[in-house]
Amino acid sequence: MDKLRELQLVELDILKETIRICNENNITYYMLGGTLLGAVRHKGFIPWDDDMDIGILRTEYERFLEIAPEQLRKGLCLQTYKTTDEYLHYPAKVVNGQVKVVSKATKNAEILPAWIDIFPLDGMPNNLIFNKMHQFSLLSKRANLNFSSFDEVVNLNAYKRPLIERLLIWIGKHTKIGRSIDTKKQLDRIDKALKEYPPESSKYYVNFMGAYKFKEMFLKSYYGNGKVYDFEDIKLIGPENADAVLTQMYGNYMEFPPEDQRNKHCTEVIGTDV
Repeated sequence: MDKLRELQLVELDILKETIRICNENNITYYMLGGTLLGAVRHKGFIPWDDDMDIGILRTEYERFLEIAPEQLRKGLCLQTYKTTDEYLHYPAKVVNGQVKVVSKATKNAEILPAWIDIFPLDGMPNNLIFNKMHQFSLLSKRANLNFSSFDEVVNLNAYKRPLIERLLIWIGKHTKIGRSIDTKKQLDRIDKALKEYPPESSKYYVNFMGAYKFKEMFLKSYYGNGKVYDFEDIKLIGPENADAVLTQMYGNYMEFPPEDQRNKHCTEVIGTDV
């Protein structure tokens, strides 16, 4: 078995335990991004993908963070920036501490436990002008966060970045701007801002802290009551209107991208403790 497939199967095992907790506690989750694309196009992992993402509406996300530490099976644990000192990312991770991986996505390669990402789905202002103002505020806070811990959190291997992002990354790579900023305080500022607009009273759901930022802001109706999709040897919940979601994110999503535009394989298993 190659190392990428080995990693995918470890992540799938973590996901199965995560959705067990969601199902037993009536917490609704949705596949996001590449995980949803994999389900629709491949009925499983995208062959070159090395991560898994799910989203949970903010209120239920906070409940998941409360109950998961006690309900996860032995060997798995929850990481958040509020509970793990060295963890500098906003979304929560469910990790398998018995499986070690090397991540080469950022400037400083890290040896980490295998993980999947759990993102909150937040609301946005319904008024278009206020919506744009909130977008600008969130983007500014995210830029400050990235500058505060550039070498640890910024993915240098992502492709097709907009010009402004490429410029900000160049600044981050060639200067020390923001290195004196307290990263945890920046995470707290983003956390507070994202909670300003409850998704229950919003027309939109957004996964702002994902890689695609506001390309992952969708009408609530796209999610609907959720839909069941095949994924590897299990069934997972995704948005009802996957076509609208994936078209907004990827364009012609059923067409494979050229090999040089596929996400680079940045993570691989290097050892286990079992």
